[in-house]
Amino acid sequence: MRRFLALLALLAFLVSPASGFDSYWHSQCSQKVGEQFGFTEDAWKIMQLGNFSPDFFGPVSEFAAKNINGKELEALNQYNAANPQVRGAAIFLHFDNLNGEFQRNSDFDYIFSHLLQSTQSALAGYNKMQADERVRKVLTLVTLGASLHAVQDFYSHSDWIHNDFDKTDVKMVKLPPRSLRAPTWLEFRAKHSDPDKWPFQVRSGVYPPLPGAANTHTHMNHDNSRLMYTEYENPGQPLRSQAEYHDAGPAPAKGDEASNLAHQQLAVNTAMAASIEWVNKIEENADAKAAIEVAKGWNLKLHDPHLAKELKAGAVTQMALSCAAGKWDGDDPPGDGTTLCRAVLDRKMNALGNTMGSQIESEIIGLATNLAMPFALKFTGMFWDVHGQYHVLEKLAQDVGSASGRYGFAKK
Repeated sequence: MRRFLALLALLAFLVSPASGFDSYWHSQCSQKVGEQFGFTEDAWKIMQLGNFSPDFFGPVSEFAAKNINGKELEALNQYNAANPQVRGAAIFLHFDNLNGEFQRNSDFDYIFSHLLQSTQSALAGYNKMQADERVRKVLTLVTLGASLHAVQDFYSHSDWIHNDFDKTDVKMVKLPPRSLRAPTWLEFRAKHSDPDKWPFQVRSGVYPPLPGAANTHTHMNHDNSRLMYTEYENPGQPLRSQAEYHDAGPAPAKGDEASNLAHQQLAVNTAMAASIEWVNKIEENADAKAAIEVAKGWNLKLHDPHLAKELKAGAVTQMALSCAAGKWDGDDPPGDGTTLCRAVLDRKMNALGNTMGSQIESEIIGLATNLAMPFALKFTGMFWDVHGQYHVLEKLAQDVGSASGRYGFAKK
């Protein structure tokens, strides 16, 4: 398992894979959830690591299976033979239009309903599980984070925010100070129970992206604040703005930085609201709520200093991976808050060493930027290992996708 994880981490530097919101925005949404429900900082940071797992095990693993050779390929084949479900499950947790199979709104609804049931079932099971309390808490927070990743991806990968909801009876929501969010899927569904009779058809980006197709993952996603992406469906093309595909809805992108950011933030704001709503829905199951209540007050610094170090290492490793792959907030992240990411991208290790104030963080960033992630992963073991041992992503994707790589929703 560790050999496979190390290989995936290394490959994250060699490809900028399809994923959901870039890691910064996923992290912000997950932190907002934690704060809303009274999670400790340690608890919501573990949830953030779980949120990262569908990207880590999904598109990067998919790339690995197709592009590595030699001993690395042998190691990957051995892992896949023993655990074929991990990579396959992760692929279904992004609301991508895999193989063009999203044909109607009820297909999206199928995924939402089954993901909710699977999340509640998994968390309820952890609450009754005969295992070490640390394991139960990690599983609860990691699983919750991974489930939230899928929910957040819906608003990043689809054209949901391109709809003019003020022309319906479920209006846009004003947020302080002067921002907006769209209604969530579940809010709209509460008033319109048959998604196939809605006044609009939802579309999600086709993945893998196909040359010549309009609704590809590249064109449709809202992953970073500048809407700048490399078009992998058009090899050799440089990084370019995709704003032309987002000129719709209450905050259309016009190609300038301000309107592009406003459009992307509409997606982020909606995903944040949907994430909070999602946890409320999960907690309608009493056993799932009990599991969350036990885990959300965890203070590792006080009760488990060793695991606290693993958590700190995991957070920095996630950022290093995301930055080096251009997936923190795009390939050229803006703002003062991305000094660390810029340093990683520019390989300015001396500056990091002087400002981080932590030997272990500097060591991991150094390993990451020098493509030596196999060593870095030894610091983050428990938060990755639970995926292979307890089949976290497979439980979430149950009844959503199959081993064939195709969605499992019932056809009409």
